[in-house]
This record gives sequence, structure tokens and C-alpha cells, in this order.
Amino acid sequence: MQFFIVMVVLGYLGLTDGAWATIPVIATFLYFSISKKYSFLQKSIIAISVITAYYTFVFLCYGKSIPIVVITYVTPLILLITIRFNKLLAFFSLLIFAIVSIILYNDFFGFDLGNIRYYEHDVHMQVFYFVVLMITIYLVVLIYARTKIVTGIINELKHKNIELEESRAELKKLQINKESFFAIMSHEIRTPLNAIKGISDILKNNSDCQEDQNLLELMDYSTNHLLALVNNILDFTKLNDGAFSLQYSEFDLSKSLNSLFKMNERLAIEKGLAFKIETSKNIPNIVYGDKNRINQIVLNLLNNAIEYTSTGGVSMIVDGEYSEDSKHEFELQITISDTGKGIDKHLGEKLFQKYASSNTSKNSVGLGLTISKGLIDLMNGSISYQSKLNQGTTFNITIPLPIVEKSTTNTNDIETNFHNAALKILLVDDNKINLLILEKQLKNKLKNSQTTVAYNGLEALNMIKSNEYDIVLMDIVMPVMDGITATIHVRKLEDEKIKNIPIIALTANVGEKELNECLHAGMNDFVTKPFEINALLKIICDQTQTCKK
Repeated sequence: MQFFIVMVVLGYLGLTDGAWATIPVIATFLYFSISKKYSFLQKSIIAISVITAYYTFVFLCYGKSIPIVVITYVTPLILLITIRFNKLLAFFSLLIFAIVSIILYNDFFGFDLGNIRYYEHDVHMQVFYFVVLMITIYLVVLIYARTKIVTGIINELKHKNIELEESRAELKKLQINKESFFAIMSHEIRTPLNAIKGISDILKNNSDCQEDQNLLELMDYSTNHLLALVNNILDFTKLNDGAFSLQYSEFDLSKSLNSLFKMNERLAIEKGLAFKIETSKNIPNIVYGDKNRINQIVLNLLNNAIEYTSTGGVSMIVDGEYSEDSKHEFELQITISDTGKGIDKHLGEKLFQKYASSNTSKNSVGLGLTISKGLIDLMNGSISYQSKLNQGTTFNITIPLPIVEKSTTNTNDIETNFHNAALKILLVDDNKINLLILEKQLKNKLKNSQTTVAYNGLEALNMIKSNEYDIVLMDIVMPVMDGITATIHVRKLEDEKIKNIPIIALTANVGEKELNECLHAGMNDFVTKPFEINALLKIICDQTQTCKK
């Protein structure tokens, strides 16, 4: 539109050469308006080149005076400044300077065309004012367009910001729903698992038949495997959310690792595999670390080694060295090797990523190695592997562990310590199956002890007020009154002896938040379902001894 007006004005002034020369410029812009063939940068270069050529032609025809030069050639330069093409601006500035220099100082190679043809037709001032007007209009249009663009961008950013806030709120809601879902599912799965595991323990103690023992061990293994799957999903979620924390305690390192190895020995023998462990003599007796997570890592690697090995064997070497910086820290080194199928290069690149699996395992959900890597990183350790296809795989683990010189942990066998214990124990749970199984388990282990049951927190509170108990084993989620509320009421009682009774939480909730709530409410400790009876007895021992002191 601008150049159409230029064409009309130049025609009116009698500058017909300039008017006709406007047509190619208009045609160029019309073509660009309907064509998508060129990019914005290409269109800009072509358009500015055409405009510069047009103004050069007009300058040749109608006057070689400085006012006309400055006014005409400033338009493409302003356009370049507006769209911020600095390199093009420098190039065209030099080009225009060269053109003007050639025309002004060399008289267009000897042809004084402008002054010869239009010597008596002085339209410099009319053209000057017209060009000034057009550039003013052009700048106003540009400023308005840029303002509209900036306003549009701001409005779009505001809209995007609102969408982002809505997405963030939705994501937070989904996160809460996810945590709630995992907590509920964990609780619902762990409760029946606790019953199955408890029944298995009772039957193993009461049966002398070897075949029954073997079947019960398989039941135990299946229960533990299902529990491991549940734990893996929860652990993976916690690691991803950054909500995972380690639980440190003193433990016997050699005994713990040997027990893990024995747990898998039968499975290896049944597959006809050689299965051996080598433990260095320099391993410290008691160390300080997260025993359960170290066991989880080693157990996962042993399970994988057995599962993916058909012939040959599996071995575990437990070694390490004392830290050069501190004699009180031990660099534990565990090497687990197998002669199995090996790991191909493609899988090896993503071995520690989530859901990585060779797709030959019927049981794996592809989270074990991811979680192991995450746990080892939390312990400031490292994990690596070497593998050859159809020859085997070797995993190397290094974990720094503080050494405990004098352990306060009672390493004697729990069953022996409690063989003659006469404790009064209150069991609180709304699940009658869990109560029945726990009663039988405790009677098998603590033959001289007496157990009483309550089915909710309110009933337990009333019984604690009117009876003397040595310890309370309390579920958390119950009708009428939950375990947390009951514990808070107990801790507010006036009788010092009653209010300080040890209360142990028996809970299927394993979230950090839920477990911290137990401790904040005044509970002395907690055991997560399903639990090993000996682990529960150890806590009972610690708490009752503490109470007596």
C-alpha cells in the first residue's frame, strides 16, 4: 500500500520513471504476502535488496543531492533496525555508502543523467516533504505494529502463566493422589501378606515333616518376593520424588551377608548351580549403616544372578579395605559373579534406568537395578559391572561404612533371651486374623508370657488405664480410635508408670510421613508389616529392658 501511494504521487509530480519502477517493488511484496516458499530471513533480504535498488534508480533519475539521499535510503535501514538484523544492517549500510559515493563523485561514470533530464524540473522539495511524510507514517505503523505484537506476546505469556499455574496445581493434586494410592495399596497388600507370613512361621515351628518345611519355605520365598515387588514400587517412587531417607543402625556385617547368601542357596542348588561365598578375614564385626537397604541391594543382585544363570555357578566375594583417611571407616567391596547369559551392549547402556530388562524374566518389573543404584548413590557408594554375552556377568559394589568399636547391640540370640521371659503384652488390631497369628507367634517364642487383645484404640486405652502391661503392640489404622490418637491419650495420663509404657507400632504404612507420625505421637518404635517375628522380639527386648532401667 505504501509503494502504491509512492507510485501515484510520483506519477502526479511527473516523475514517470520512478512511478513505473514502483511496480516491481509492489509485485515483490504481493508475492511474499501469498507465498510460503521463503523463510522470513530470505524475504527480508530480498525485500530490502529490491527497495535499495529502487531508491538507487530514483536517485539516479531525479537528483544527486544530500537531502534526497538521506531521506530515501534511510527507509531500508530503519526496517533493518526494527527487525534487529544487525549483520544485514552493517552490510546494507556499507552497500548504500558505496553506491552513493560512486554516483556522487563519479557522475555515474560520466553520465550526468539526473541533472541533464530534469534540470528545469526541480521537484526536490516536493519529493523531500513527501518522503518525510511517508517515513513518518511508516514509523508510526511500525511502532503500532510492534506495540500490538508486544501486547499480544504479553497476553500470551499471561495466558501461558495461568495454564502453567493450573498445570502445577493439577500436578500437585496428581502427586497427592499418587502418594495416597501407593499408601493405600501398600497397606492393603501388606496386611494379608503379614497373615500369610505369620501362618508360614507358625507352621514351620509346628511341623517336623521335611516336605512340609520345603513347601513352607517356598511360601515364605513367594511372600518375600511379592513384598519385594511392593517395596520396589514404593522405593522407586520415593527415590524419584527425593523423599527417600536411610535408616542407620549397628549391625553384624558378616552375619547379615551370610544370612542373605543362605537364603538363596536352596534356589541355586535346585537349578544345579555351584553356589559359594568368600568372606575376607579383615571384615569388621559391627558396622553402622542401613542394614535393610544393603541387604536389599545384595539380595536383588543375587536373585538376578541365579535367575539368569542356567549352567555353571554364582559366587559372592565379600572384601574391602580400611579407609586411608580414617581407621574408623571401612570400604566394603562386594563382587557378585555368574556364568549366565550376560548383558548385551544395547541393554547395558540403560541397565540402571527404570524398567530396563532383558524381557526374559517372568517376575522382574525392571526396577531392581534402578533402585539399587539409587540406594548406593545415597550411601555415597558405587556400582559397576563387566559382562560378556553367554559367558557371564560380574557386579562390583563399593559402600563406605563407619566401624563400631564397641557395639551396644545385643548380639545374643533373641529366642534364648526370651525363652523364660514373663511379659504382659497387649495386642491392639482390628484384624482378627492378624491378632490370632501374632498371638500364636508370641506364644511359640515367649512361652511364659501373657497376651491380651484389644480391637481398637479406645478399647486399648481403657485396658491400659485399668491393667498393668509391660508393652503394647498397636496397629495404626483402626475404627473407633486409631493407634496414633490412642498413643497421644496414653502419653497424657497422670500415672507416670502407665503413661510411659512402651508402645510399638505394627503398621502396614511404610511412608516416611506415617512413620514419623508414630514417633511424634509418642510411640517408642515401629515394625512394618509383614515382619519377621525375631525382628519384633528384638524390639520388644530393647524396649522392655529400657523400661526396666
